[in-house]
Amino acid sequence: MNSDYQQDWDVYFCYLEEAPAFISVDLGLFDLAPLADKPYLIEVAAGLLTSNADGFPENEEWEKLEEIEDVLVNSFEEKLEATFVGKTLNNARRGFYFYSGDTLLVEQMIDELRQQFPEYTFEHQIQEDPDWDVYFDYLYPDEESLLRIQNNKMLRLLEEQGDQAYIPRQITYTLYFRTEPDRAAVVEEVKGNGFSVEEESVYEADPEVPYKLVLMRESRADEETIYLVTEMLQQLAVEHDGEFDGWETQVVQENG
Repeated sequence: MNSDYQQDWDVYFCYLEEAPAFISVDLGLFDLAPLADKPYLIEVAAGLLTSNADGFPENEEWEKLEEIEDVLVNSFEEKLEATFVGKTLNNARRGFYFYSGDTLLVEQMIDELRQQFPEYTFEHQIQEDPDWDVYFDYLYPDEESLLRIQNNKMLRLLEEQGDQAYIPRQITYTLYFRTEPDRAAVVEEVKGNGFSVEEESVYEADPEVPYKLVLMRESRADEETIYLVTEMLQQLAVEHDGEFDGWETQVVQENG
């Protein structure tokens, strides 16, 4: 594993097979994957003992699922040197996903899991997935979900520092574009929506999308407001062959 790698786990809500689901995934693997020495995908699924109408566990079962996860992850990492990449929760089942270069002991390890948690039913499957398609196409969030994750991280950080989200303040939003006309088109489109242009420059470190645009707008920093603005800017970026690169603001602790 690359020495620069850092785990970056987050969770998001979605629908799998038309059923509500939560997916937890290690976002930190995105720039490293696929790992050439770990071409096998191992999925282990545990059937829930109790579930509500949405297929999620009742309160008392969460702790047991965490115990199963700890045992499973420790075992796979120690004995197979497997990489734990994500987990799903839907349709009254918890799925765990690993990539590994070794699968010889999987059957034995699942049997040991059954002995340790006899009240649960476990299923597993192994498949070749050298390109990590399941990680990228199934577990990794789509653009909308990733935007929510990134927004929530920033909002949590602000909250931890005592920010009062309801107080309006200046917020900057950064975008990058492939061409100068694309950037100019977005500047034109956001006119009249309270935005001002803070910076237009050329970011030579990224030749793919070198044309940088920083917009400023005064608003609250609550979840609803931030999501509406960032969703609009992300859509504009996509429409004009660019990328939305997030937002920043100062901590505001009191009005006036």
